[in-house]
Amino acid sequence: MKTISFTPGDWEGELIPAWTWRYDAATPVRQGENCIYIAENPNHPEGFDNASLLTPKRFGVGAKATLRCAFEGIGCPEIILVPKTEENERGEKKYGACFEVVLWKNGINVWRHYREDGKCFWHKRLGLTYPVAEGEIHTLTVEVLEKELSITLNGQNTTLRTEDIPETFHLGLTMCEGVARVYDFTTKGESLA
Repeated sequence: MKTISFTPGDWEGELIPAWTWRYDAATPVRQGENCIYIAENPNHPEGFDNASLLTPKRFGVGAKATLRCAFEGIGCPEIILVPKTEENERGEKKYGACFEVVLWKNGINVWRHYREDGKCFWHKRLGLTYPVAEGEIHTLTVEVLEKELSITLNGQNTTLRTEDIPETFHLGLTMCEGVARVYDFTTKGESLA
């Protein structure tokens, strides 16, 4: 098990910055006193920062990731599973296909993203609707089981059947759509490379 705390000087170099192919803009995470965060950004096409950090190593079935995170408004902290990355012409890590487990004010969503012929597509796999308090620290955990994702928010668990989980993947986090903060990120499982 490895826990990365996002206090200044404690996490740099531990995770790889990456961005979805959906956006050309690459916005880095911002450093807070005891967290990393994103915010509104009028220079980004969507009007907010969108940033991801990935483990350099890959994992498989049995892997688990936990975020301690918070959000304001429609901000979304997420746990992501990314099967592969590519570099764009600027040398930035980009990804297209992924699973996103999204925490937001109205519950949890799970999205499956694809990239085909240079275009990005996504499909909603799950929408659990219930109120989640803004400004409070929440604990979101995703465990990858054989053809299932076990998702736990603050001790409440649900399982989603997912026949197309990639054999290996980078674990990571994304923050998007508004103000989102991540305080620490824990990964557990056998590293495959």
